[in-house]
Amino acid sequence: MTTHPPSHHLQEWFQQQEASSETVDLSVIVPAYNEDRRLPPTLINMIDFFDGRGLSYEIIVVDDGSKDGTSEIVRKFERVRDQVRSIQLPRNYGKGHAVRLGVLNSRGKRILFADADGATPIEEFVRLDETLNRGASVAIGSRALASSETKVSTSFHRRLLGRIFNRCVNTILLPSITDTQCGFKMFTRPVALFLFKNQRSDRFSFDVELLYIAKKAGIPISEVAINWNNIPGSKVNLVFDSLKMFRDVFQFKVLHRHISPEQFWKFQEELAAQSADSTSAHSASL
Repeated sequence: MTTHPPSHHLQEWFQQQEASSETVDLSVIVPAYNEDRRLPPTLINMIDFFDGRGLSYEIIVVDDGSKDGTSEIVRKFERVRDQVRSIQLPRNYGKGHAVRLGVLNSRGKRILFADADGATPIEEFVRLDETLNRGASVAIGSRALASSETKVSTSFHRRLLGRIFNRCVNTILLPSITDTQCGFKMFTRPVALFLFKNQRSDRFSFDVELLYIAKKAGIPISEVAINWNNIPGSKVNLVFDSLKMFRDVFQFKVLHRHISPEQFWKFQEELAAQSADSTSAHSASL
């Protein structure tokens, strides 16, 4: 009789794996929970955009236990486009868990995560990419930075709650970040792997956790003003999820008190050694 590992053991196993196939220029991680309506145009826009940029890419959709037709839609995209990959979770773990799983199973030299609703137009990738080209390791979209070149459209109550939460984050963890919660962030691969291997939050506060880990590790964060438009259908409960996020902010300060620049330097050295070993083994097999 065949036995199956418990689902939590399966998730742990996936998170511990390193992608073994060929690298690509860019991995785009798209967490999705009950997104059969909003996801298709987002994927089409991404594919059309990246097809025209002359780079190799993959789009990893992490279906976070959807109960609608999200998984069927992603499979249709997979059948017609090799660049689309899917990871389907057996139940809803949370956005932070989904993004982490996607990043740790990605192949990109650079890694972007973007929301399934397409609130940030994929063309804003260019702003983040240019920031990394200038030497940054973390580039995050910001709806709060003043810019004559960008426009942000959202409701008054969402803007108000966002400002209150961000003020709390500024006071306790991240004094210089104007917008921690925009779901459009890009990293170089070594930085992404370090951050997500240390990240623990499964829910919506994971953005704050990532940025706090980066700060503790001495990794500079570059904020970039972007265009953003509120898309109806958000899964965030502005009251209950905000309260949980406030709680998490205090926990992060304790949880990651031991993160240091030395840890990040050691991690980079280990990655470089692994890459050298892999290259040597490949050359020896030829």
